[in-house]
Amino acid sequence: MKFRDESGVTLIELVVSMSIMLIMMAMVTGGIVEIYRSVGRTDAETEAQTQITAAYSRLDKEVRYARGVSKPATLDGDYYVEYQVDLDEVTTCVQLRVDTGVAELQRRTWVSGTDPPSPTAWTTLASNVTATTPFTVSAVDIESLTGYRYQRLRLLATVTVGSGPSASSRVTDVTFTALNATNPKNTENTCTEGRGV
Repeated sequence: MKFRDESGVTLIELVVSMSIMLIMMAMVTGGIVEIYRSVGRTDAETEAQTQITAAYSRLDKEVRYARGVSKPATLDGDYYVEYQVDLDEVTTCVQLRVDTGVAELQRRTWVSGTDPPSPTAWTTLASNVTATTPFTVSAVDIESLTGYRYQRLRLLATVTVGSGPSASSRVTDVTFTALNATNPKNTENTCTEGRGV
């Protein structure tokens, strides 16, 4: 006489199958979390690069045609540099600063020669900026065969976007050549009257 197989599973089979399912779910969940982290890192890298590119494009158009670039200085913990350029056929002073309080690279302008200067409000070129020496100016040296024929402004700063494992940093180290700044005299004080205003 044959006995019919009882349908169902034993407790051991149930525990083994649940353990396998838990392992699979842990692997899937870990994969999904890693995908989200990867997307966050990619977004942060893209945002940081976008800020750097936008700031570079703006400064390259202006500094390239500057008549003079001031000697960089620090005031109340913030870093400053100025340059003089013609904007819309008006001789204009442009001031850059790295505001360490809010970690931003900022820009403002005023008409050159006004006393006292009345600068515009600060506009942000890049945020989450850190730097120890963001501005360096190379002076004109027309007397030497190996010297610079034009003033040069170097910008060295780091933009960090995001936090934790999704954070991404991009270093900007670019030198702009002021093609109209060929006179070595009086360039150190170009547009410095706007500092502290």
